[in-house]
Amino acid sequence: MEIDDLLWFKRVAERGSVRRVAAELGISQPALSKAIRRLETSFGLKLFERTARGVLLTDAGRMVYERAIQLSDWSLNMAADVASLKSANTGQLRVGVVPALVQALLIPAARAMLAQSRFTVRVQLSDQLFQLLSIGEIDCAIAAMDDRVSHEFNHQVLGQQRSLVVGRAHHPFQKRPFDVTDLGAQEWVLSPKHIVLRQWIDRFLKINARREVVPAIEVDATPAVLAPLIETTDLLTVLTEDALRSAACRKLRALPSPAPVWSLDIGLFWRRTAQFSPQMEQFRNLVAEAYAGSEGR
Repeated sequence: MEIDDLLWFKRVAERGSVRRVAAELGISQPALSKAIRRLETSFGLKLFERTARGVLLTDAGRMVYERAIQLSDWSLNMAADVASLKSANTGQLRVGVVPALVQALLIPAARAMLAQSRFTVRVQLSDQLFQLLSIGEIDCAIAAMDDRVSHEFNHQVLGQQRSLVVGRAHHPFQKRPFDVTDLGAQEWVLSPKHIVLRQWIDRFLKINARREVVPAIEVDATPAVLAPLIETTDLLTVLTEDALRSAACRKLRALPSPAPVWSLDIGLFWRRTAQFSPQMEQFRNLVAEAYAGSEGR
């Protein structure tokens, strides 16, 4: 039995089409069909039922598919662990960080380690960082904690970060009273729906203003990248305090009450099976120190 045969079988089971998977893999359809037949011969069972629309798993095929998932996960984990070990042995740290924490946490830690370490840095939102961490593309991630975070990660809680409703310095709501219903009627710049802060503002306005938010602009990065637009319009957004303190957001201000304030735990994450090198240990300690220092500002 070939491992590639099982992994290819898994993809066919998920796509429901031999032709489509063959195209994705860059192999011929007969070659893929032959791999599936090898498996069926090896098990002595039929794994797929052929239909006019593609293929469907048999009962035996469903059982083999469950095992193929485990094999795929094992393969990915092994590749990630080997990449982590290679990174540790070369003094290279592959770090992911959410945009709002680059200045406050990443830069102080990296500055202290530049003499003996080299860095590869990925700046993404939390969801993307967890995906990169899961497949071994990064060694650790500084990100927002979330109930959805996989148990495959260890983590160290650094502390809490507040997020605020933000507009331009001379937004009308900076000068006159407003209520939650008024907030619900505004135009917003927001992250996608799978991002925690977006979910919070959606839930807050749905419950308190009975409004479904349809953003004027949805951006798959921190809304701070659109600060020049927000500072010249009446658009509102949600930013962390660290992002609001950055030079890019110097013309933006948090709205007063009743605009809500949210607190979210921030953590440093790494794979449970990762090789924890001395450089990684030093980086973890430096990030914790940087966070403690930022709390005092």
